[in-house]
Amino acid sequence: MYKTIFTLLLLFLFAGAATAHLDTLKKKVNIARIRYHENIEKEQQLALHFNGGNGEWVNASANKAVNALVTHALIKEVDILKDSIESGTRIDHRLKVKYLSGLENLLRGFNTGWRTRTFHAALAEELIENYKALMAADIKNQDIRSIVQNASYEVGNININGSGSAMYENQGFEASRIILFRKFCQKYPDKTLAMLEQYYHVPFADSLVKAAAYRNPNQLYDYAAATRTQAGRLIRRNNDSLVRAIVAIASSKSGQQYYPFLDEIVHGRLTMPDIFHAMDDNLLYYRLLVKTQVGYAERLIKKDTPLAYDKLLFKLQDRAKNVFIDQVNALHDLPDNARFKITDPLTPQELYYLIVLGEDVMYTSSYKGVFNRMMQRMAVPSGDSLLMSVRFDRFKKFIRLAAGYNKLDEFLQTMPDSNSQRLMMAFVRGLEKSGTLEDAVDVADSYGSIKNPLVKKLIDQEIEKNLLQAQRKHEKRAIAIYDILQIIFQSSQDSTIDVSAKLNIPPVYRVSYKDLLDDSGRIVQQVFFYGDQDGKESYTNFMTMFTGADWKVKRNAEWVEIKSTRGKPVFIYANLPLDYEKGLDSIAQTHLRQYLEKNNLEPGITIHRGHSYWVGSTIRNLPPSSKIVILGSCGGFHNLDDVLKTCPDAHIISSKEVGTRVINEPILKAINDNLKEGKDVEWLPIWKDLAAQFPTGDAKERFDNYIPPYKNLGALFIKAYTKQMGNIE
Repeated sequence: MYKTIFTLLLLFLFAGAATAHLDTLKKKVNIARIRYHENIEKEQQLALHFNGGNGEWVNASANKAVNALVTHALIKEVDILKDSIESGTRIDHRLKVKYLSGLENLLRGFNTGWRTRTFHAALAEELIENYKALMAADIKNQDIRSIVQNASYEVGNININGSGSAMYENQGFEASRIILFRKFCQKYPDKTLAMLEQYYHVPFADSLVKAAAYRNPNQLYDYAAATRTQAGRLIRRNNDSLVRAIVAIASSKSGQQYYPFLDEIVHGRLTMPDIFHAMDDNLLYYRLLVKTQVGYAERLIKKDTPLAYDKLLFKLQDRAKNVFIDQVNALHDLPDNARFKITDPLTPQELYYLIVLGEDVMYTSSYKGVFNRMMQRMAVPSGDSLLMSVRFDRFKKFIRLAAGYNKLDEFLQTMPDSNSQRLMMAFVRGLEKSGTLEDAVDVADSYGSIKNPLVKKLIDQEIEKNLLQAQRKHEKRAIAIYDILQIIFQSSQDSTIDVSAKLNIPPVYRVSYKDLLDDSGRIVQQVFFYGDQDGKESYTNFMTMFTGADWKVKRNAEWVEIKSTRGKPVFIYANLPLDYEKGLDSIAQTHLRQYLEKNNLEPGITIHRGHSYWVGSTIRNLPPSSKIVILGSCGGFHNLDDVLKTCPDAHIISSKEVGTRVINEPILKAINDNLKEGKDVEWLPIWKDLAAQFPTGDAKERFDNYIPPYKNLGALFIKAYTKQMGNIE
């Protein structure tokens, strides 16, 4: 169709000059229009040289045929078109300038879109043909709407919405922009509300607002709160029941407190006065959140996702941490009856949610105290009844934590053997159906902590069963998940299995000395301290390791530098635990990082010292060069994933609880002794020697809470899955 239109256009433009040779046209450019031709040619040259182009071909793709088509469109077709415009006898100077400018803007739009990846270069031919059709219609004073309607959004966006569109005088121009806006909304629904600031007048604006409310109520809530914007006004005039509920909540001074219950409000199960009654009482509000969460969990089982479900979960987690867990943690030096007093009114279900939502901030002693109270408050201790009462919400997280804190056997013993077996099979089953890998990592992390051989055997059998089922169905993702789990579980019990070779990941049992060296042949370590009381005590204890003649210590206002004086060069840099309330510890870490970068000091080892709630800050500032990362307190999937995104091959030492100097310092000493001798860091002999130092009692229990890299099964799983599948969810 476009080629037919262009043929007619050429006949129209060339009336009276049809016999002229195209090669001579450039010589007949009117001096008043030379700059427009030059600007077009500049944009063509930009296209020819972008992305490694050699000036002869547009390098749009690895496919040479595609490049040939794109080059023909942008160079040959554009040259013919601009020369046709210039030589046309039926259009005057003003129109020639308009269409030449439009052609220049088309090329500029192409180059910008290609550069920013918002326009696919392969659409070049469609872009040019569309412009020809638009031009032909415009010259004849015909409405261009049908042409815009039949074009892709990307093409129309350049030719109509692009800066300096040549079609601005056409009778169908504004209607065409509305057509493109509708296409935009279909293609980018989450950006609709932002664009309504410009298109608030369109006749279907109310429908867009309603659609946005059901698709993304969280976003609509944010826009509803902006009362002075065009989008805000559109939202507030809408009569849909959901939109009206969101507006009512957004208009309230306590909107963030009401909003998590949006679905309950819309369906009449709760009113705003009901929520208001509970809002100022931490216990009542938390209780309402838990009750609603359990109801939502039951609906999710039926594939019915409540509105703003994520906001309810976020608010529940916030209250669990900041109201209850923080206080229990803060009172860790007090007797249990005083320390856990805030949890006295909580039901077993409400205590359950403290556990599954507070893992990244809960101390080990806090976990054990909450777990014990949860079990004691059941009329008849029954783990299966408890899980049923919360509709098995986050039960895999609960199982992992119970295993990690050596409470799983106790929990399983409260239910019949048949139920405990079914529970553990469900724990392993369906890992590929989750939207993330978190459940699979939970299973991996749990396995190493499970002491009961019968439970381990049950898990092994279920892994084998699910792997065979996935292989029969040719489900690539499921095969990867269960195959990796099977291999790392087998290797965790048999160190002769070369897990790195089987999973195609770097060595698991050792870190090469050479891999830890920076470009100047030094081993550089960075230690993160924080300025709370625990951090200050930890720093003082840490420094006692370097008082002998083997180390030279130099301190400035923000960090300390420790260098080995014997053996191979080992440099350790640790920020001082300065006042955290003023952010001075964070500032010191920033300045230390800048110093290391300026002096080309690349840490091969990173050490976190401090409570688990500081781990996230350490991970955010993790040097990408780190090959060994000692976290002290891991915090599960998200921390492991974040570490490995920055340092894909890192060996991670983590603990099930906050690190203790009794264990930390022997670990660091063992590593440094090897490094000063230029030896590889061999985890098996190091851990064997360390275990001999802590043979019994409390010290052994504390040491057993530390997980060496080769037993950090969650980290091994993430590495292997990333290597095999090429991405992490």
